[in-house]
Amino acid sequence: MEILRQENYKSSVWTGGLTREVCILPAEGCCLADRNFDVRVSSAVINVTESTFSDFTGFTRYILCLEGNIRLNVDGHTVTLDNEHLFQFDGASKVTSVNSSGAIDLNVICKKGTRARARVAHGEQHLTSVERMLVFGIGGETMINDTPLRQYDAVWVSGDVHIVGHVLCLEHDF
Repeated sequence: MEILRQENYKSSVWTGGLTREVCILPAEGCCLADRNFDVRVSSAVINVTESTFSDFTGFTRYILCLEGNIRLNVDGHTVTLDNEHLFQFDGASKVTSVNSSGAIDLNVICKKGTRARARVAHGEQHLTSVERMLVFGIGGETMINDTPLRQYDAVWVSGDVHIVGHVLCLEHDF
């Protein structure tokens, strides 16, 4: 297990708040600005009450709300986010949001054609023969193989994995 602590995430300030990059894959030589990655997981603290999403043509996006209120307008359709369901949309979509100040989201961005699967899980899970998976702690009472995982921290796991709690799991063909 490799635990990734929130305080060690790469952080960047943007016009609407602060983004913490949980991971970007492949890890070597990839960056958000160059759009040369397969998968990126990040969390943003949104300090403005309205924002416009960046264009990610060629990518599929998944998002959920961790704290506060976030309502998206995606190509004319309104969606209210929660922390139970990932909302999926095309990265080329025109997206704006109305949020409570200080709302926090969790984003997964996957290059189209990349074999990646993101899902929200609750309760107890026993997984066997996991090749490699990122687990992000959504809830505050998360355990991974009997090791506590703090809220908003993440962990890379493989092999037999026992998860208890509210998490986002990301599997990718590594």
